[in-house]
Formats: sequence, C-alpha cells, structure tokens
Amino acid sequence: MPTETTLNPIEVRLTGGMYALTRFLMTLQNKRMPVASFAIGEDGHGMRATLLLDCPPETARRYNMLLSSLEDVQQIGVASETIEVALLKTRGDAWKESSARAGVDARKDGDTIVASGEPETLGAWLAEVEEDLVDLVRLGPVARPGDGRG
Repeated sequence: MPTETTLNPIEVRLTGGMYALTRFLMTLQNKRMPVASFAIGEDGHGMRATLLLDCPPETARRYNMLLSSLEDVQQIGVASETIEVALLKTRGDAWKESSARAGVDARKDGDTIVASGEPETLGAWLAEVEEDLVDLVRLGPVARPGDGRG
C-alpha cells in the first residue's frame, strides 16, 4: 500500500552557535530524517534553520517532537509556506502578463527572470510559457521563513 508523502516545512531556532548546529545536523543524519531541503541563517536572536521533510505529515509531526526536545533548540514550528524558485530566460515579454494572471511572483534581474510561487502554481505557469523558454533552472521547493518568531 503506497504512502502519501508531502514536503513538510519546519523552522527551528537554535542557540549555542556552531556546536549547536553540528549537534542538530548530526541528529538529522543519525535519525535518518528525510530532509529534502535545508537552509540556515543567522540574525540578532541566533541561528534559524528552515528545512523541508519529505514524508507523511504524521511522521513529520513525530520528527518535530523529537527535534523540540534537543537542548539547543529554542523554538520549533511549522514554517509559513513552501515555495519554489525558478530562474529563466524567455523570448519576448509574454511572461509578465501570464505570471500575474497565474499568481506567480516574477521579476526581471538583468537578462534573468526570477519567478517564485507555490510549487503547483509555478509548475503550471512554467508549462504555460514553455514554448517561449530559452533557458530554465528550477531550484526546487524551499521553505520560506516565517516572521522571525519561529
């Protein structure tokens, strides 16, 4: 019987610097957590890790509970949203109108169009502009950090 997996975004606030990060990464590895994406940043309150777990939601909740018990984890919770980012070049400017209509955030930076949105929405939009594409790099789904509290 197949199991449904989804990308479950989780945000973690860590205290303790690089040692805390090392312990956190070793826990992810040792528990063989299905990490599809991992991003780390630092602000005035410490380190924030944003990760995507590729597993059923119930399994993600269990991993979330396990990670919340780690000594260096100050806060943990579900991230605000999951987005996908794509870098592309097209012939013409038809992408401007179609991106707005599709609900995709797209802007031009030099010769490159940077587009982002929910994975399904972005995928549908890329299929719509496929015949105008010159080049495309899909960065894949990523978790968008929350409002700085998580």
